[in-house]
Amino acid sequence: MKGRLLRAAAVVVLGCAALGASASPGSATPPPRLLVTYQPVTYFHPAEPFLPTKVQSFIADAALEQFSGGTWTLADADPEPGDLPQSGGTTWRLNQESCSPASLLGGLACYAEAGDEGGGGPAVYGRFAHDGDRIVLQYWYFYYDDVYSYPFAPHGALWQAHEGDWEVVNVVLSDDEEPLFVGYSQHCLGQRRQWADAPRADGTHPIVYVALGSHANYFTPGLHQFNPACVPANVRALLQSFGLPQPSDVVSSDGPTTDETIHFLDDETPSWVAFPGTWGESQYFHAPAPIGTVPFGTSPQGPAFHDVWTDPLATLAGWPAG
Repeated sequence: MKGRLLRAAAVVVLGCAALGASASPGSATPPPRLLVTYQPVTYFHPAEPFLPTKVQSFIADAALEQFSGGTWTLADADPEPGDLPQSGGTTWRLNQESCSPASLLGGLACYAEAGDEGGGGPAVYGRFAHDGDRIVLQYWYFYYDDVYSYPFAPHGALWQAHEGDWEVVNVVLSDDEEPLFVGYSQHCLGQRRQWADAPRADGTHPIVYVALGSHANYFTPGLHQFNPACVPANVRALLQSFGLPQPSDVVSSDGPTTDETIHFLDDETPSWVAFPGTWGESQYFHAPAPIGTVPFGTSPQGPAFHDVWTDPLATLAGWPAG
């Protein structure tokens, strides 16, 4: 553990020396060092095919498309991270053309192969922000794909999938750098817990258990039912009609932990932070006939377009205690 953190510290501090020199007046410690000090330890399910990675290879594998005239049209077959559009909202999307979440089990095998070929090793994007008299440290995780398979039915009978997946762990400090609480993203909301009650490694590193497929983040392993607010009414009704339980995440402590290099984010850098489009094509839901595989929303937008980025404390206050 100690060696891992020293390596991460070297990467962050060397990569963000200019930032450290201009730390906010409320922070005596340079932001990169704070991000290393409180970097989460992430545990994955042994069957998880995706680990958090850098975005560059995903962008390199994708086509940039724009919605125009009622259809998606090719805008750039080979986009670069620094050249992504900065306006236009969700009329833009990145589309991994070689794979599709509408394929068998959400295209899981195809995305896993693509991620293995170019992911570049485990990574997390760290952000330092002030919100009032609080410091918010955010750790953003990007995954090539999200394929959630419902655990109470035969494998492949019920699933949801979308390209690209962004998740976040928040550590909130007082302005004098005392840790107060943490907030872990889970589906459309998340959970928060007081620092004293949060699982930690070496005193300052929150432990995060990552759900199989969905990459929702939890304080404990086990079977965790989704927050009902995050399950669409028609899906709840479908499960009720079959006499099935509401969706739950499968979370294990038996899988690997990752050695994630921290890459710094702020409101302007890297420039892809301002890309307003979605990180992938449509989201799909699959159920037995006559439903089949149907579009079910979109892939997510990037970190800067989430409420927890623009208004972190208010957003975290709306997450239930876990």
